[in-house]
Amino acid sequence: MIPFLEIEHKFLVSDAFDLKAFSSACRALSPTIEKALVVTDTYYVPADRADHIFRHRRDEEIQQLTIKSRGKDIEVRTEINLDLGGESDQSSAVEAWMKAIGASPAFPIEKHIQVFEFPMCEVVHYVAHYEGKQIACVEFEAVGSSSLDEAIRTLTSFEQKLGFDAHHRSKVNLFDLLITDRSLP
Repeated sequence: MIPFLEIEHKFLVSDAFDLKAFSSACRALSPTIEKALVVTDTYYVPADRADHIFRHRRDEEIQQLTIKSRGKDIEVRTEINLDLGGESDQSSAVEAWMKAIGASPAFPIEKHIQVFEFPMCEVVHYVAHYEGKQIACVEFEAVGSSSLDEAIRTLTSFEQKLGFDAHHRSKVNLFDLLITDRSLP
């Protein structure tokens, strides 16, 4: 595993995407874990660092505060997660913290996700919602890789097995796609 890096490919999919066939294809690869969750990712933009973004993630399994790099291509970016633990929702404390450091107001995105975990890759389909806007995506994230080359090979392998081509991936992060309406390159 490469510390503090997220290595992933994101593909935007249309309403015509066959989720049932995709899920069956993922199951045929024998994931170690399959699960469905509703996740709330609340984003904040630091006042003095537009090249980074803060995320407060909350679902039935985890609660984290994350800083991610934000730039031209999201294939490889910084991702540092702090586990907030505890059973209680810490949203108000996170929001107060963000206000104290001068970050933007909260931008909550709700995601309905289906996750297929493999030893070297996490494959996720999700539909994300923000203020009446919606985006559906499939993401491939390399996990457990010891090098960038190994991570990219892992992504490529899973993408090919599931019918995706890295040349058609999105290079824009979810926040910018859904909140700032940044168009695809």
